[in-house]
Order: sequence, then structure tokens, then C-alpha cells
Amino acid sequence: MRAPAGRWRVAAWLAESAAQPKERAREGGADLGFTLVVLELALGGIGYETYFPQDIPEEFLRPAPWWTCEDPACHYLASEMADACELGQMSGRYCILNAQGFHDTQDFVYSDDLGERLRILMLGDSFTFGEDADIGRSYVETIEAALPGALVWNTGIFGVGTNQSYAAFQMFAPELRPQLTIYGFYINDFFDNLFPVDGYYVGIKSDGEVVTLQQYHLDPWGNVTKLEAQSLLYYRWRGVEAPANEFERLLGSTRIGSLFVSAVDYVGKQLGIAQRAQLSRQVELTREYLIGLRDASAARDSALLILLIPKKTDIAALGTEYQLAVDLFDELGIAYLSPAEALDAAADYAPDWHWNNAGHQKVGGLLADCIKQFMRSGEFKECAHVTLP
Repeated sequence: MRAPAGRWRVAAWLAESAAQPKERAREGGADLGFTLVVLELALGGIGYETYFPQDIPEEFLRPAPWWTCEDPACHYLASEMADACELGQMSGRYCILNAQGFHDTQDFVYSDDLGERLRILMLGDSFTFGEDADIGRSYVETIEAALPGALVWNTGIFGVGTNQSYAAFQMFAPELRPQLTIYGFYINDFFDNLFPVDGYYVGIKSDGEVVTLQQYHLDPWGNVTKLEAQSLLYYRWRGVEAPANEFERLLGSTRIGSLFVSAVDYVGKQLGIAQRAQLSRQVELTREYLIGLRDASAARDSALLILLIPKKTDIAALGTEYQLAVDLFDELGIAYLSPAEALDAAADYAPDWHWNNAGHQKVGGLLADCIKQFMRSGEFKECAHVTLP
């Protein structure tokens, strides 16, 4: 018996309707695939680079022979650095080193004929080292010029935190016997204190370029991992964190996927979730190192003064970390000099975050005046911009 013609038409219509979404999905998938291929080629055509490198050299860097962190404070090796300067690999302040491998024209040696001179031990990072100042015009050199009778030893080194300064004090104070210790605390010392003193890897590329890289990875939970592999250092040199897994690496090795990975990375940095989660740990570690430095200087009968170095943005309005530093010094009873009110963001800072000659000399003048007051009275109470415990 034949089915009525109307039922056949209904059945055919239902079958056709059921097939249409699958057909449309196939067509849509083909269109999407074609669009992705075209977009990938277009991004390549305009030179858009992938987030993760597609090819990683097996041997990216060799360690620079003039850098060590084994004593326990980090420093240069003077004889090896002299060779690098002769080859043109290093220049400027990096070629003015004492026998201990620090930027100073005097060796860190005490003798009895120095007993009547004021002895000052300077601790800190690249600001104390003198970055972005002409030779003779850093804040440490400004102090030396203003106090020719004083003996000023400079242990400043780039990229270090309070842990390095504490280690340098322990290394040199027993022999040098400084009556005054000045520690230049920059706001990023909070972050630097999350890592061991050997925070930076100094290496040389195959073309002779000197590369300095943070060699520790910090995850959002504050766990610290050393980047031992060359491939991981290569990611860091490219300015990206290593991929968390193989899927992320493959995604970020395509240009389209790089758009997504870059967006996620950007949003994460803007929200500052990881940074906020780590801040309490930064403060905790900084407190421990400051207590160590405070107590060690007191045990050596060396007066401790902290130079609280503001970021350029702190000049207009003191930032959160600057306020945290102030609270920490107040809590620990450590005298500090805060030059923020005396500095001008436009006139006293170089294009990067360091002081230029004017900034260095302005701060050096403030410290020199304070040291003269200390020489007269043994106290800091008459020093401008100094807060006492």
C-alpha cells in the first residue's frame, strides 16, 4: 500500500531540514578555516611575530667570565673585566673597578693610618653604582668631592636588592670598620628581594652582545624557580614567560594564537593579580633583610642611614610601595633620607628610571650636608629630609 503523497513530502522536508545544520556547519567550518589561514598569512605579511619563538638556538648564551655571585655578594672579576673592556665588550663605569670587583678607585682595605678618617660604606643597586651619571657626577662621587677627608667605599651593583646589600655589609664591614653605612634603597628592591642574590644571569651571545637577564621565574603564587635551560633564558630574552605546557607553546607559535596569548598576558599584567599576591611576601622578606642589616650595623657600631630613592612617578604623588617602605623603616626604627620633595621628575631623571647628572648631584649634596652634620654631632637630627626613629 502506498503512503499518501502528503506524508512523503513531509518526510522529505524533515530529512532535508535535519541535514541543513550539518551542511551549514561544514560550510561554516570551511569558511572559518579559510579565514584563519588568510589571517595567519596576512599577519606574517606585515611582520607580526609569534609570541613564542618558533626556533630556539641550542646554545643561546655563554656565561660572562667577569661576573660572579659566589662570595656571597655579587660583583665583577676585575682582571676578566679589564679584558672585556679592552675588547670593547664593556665600557664606562664598568671599566673602573677595584681589586674586589666593585666600581671604586680604592680597594676595600683598612689600615691603621685610616683610623682618623670618617669611613663610609655605601650599599645599593645601580643608583649607587652611578648609572646614567657622567664619571665623577654620581651621588656617591658628589659626596666624595664634598668630603675630601672622608673615605667612601662604594659597593653598589646593578639589579640587586636588600639581600645583596646585607651580604656586602657582612663581607666588608668587619675589615673596613665603617662609622657610617648608607644604603640606597630603590622601590624595586621589594621585588628583587624575592630572589637569591644571583638574580641576574650575565651572558654573551654568539655575536658578542652582552645580555643581562633575570634568571628566576616567579609564578602567581610566589614560587621561585631558576631558569637553568638555555631555552628558558631565550624566552626571557624575547620578553615573554616560558609556556606553561605544550598546548600553550603550540598556540603561541602561531600568529593567530599569539594574538590570544598576548591579550591574556596583557590583561594579567594590567590587573596586577600576581603582583598583588606577591607584595606581602616582598615586604616580609625585605623586613627580614633590613632587620639583619640594622642589627649587623649596630653590632659593628656603624650608624645606618637609608637613602629612600623615589621612582620618577613618586615625585608627583608617592606610590604604594614608597609608602610601604616608609612604614617599614618607621616600624624598624631606621633613620632614612627621603629626597622626593627636592627632586623634579622632568629635570632630575634620565629617559629611563635613573637620575641624570642633576638628580645625582642634588641627592649627593643632601647626603654630603647630612654627613657633615653627622661628623659634628654623631647624629642625623639636623639633616634636611631625614626622618629619625
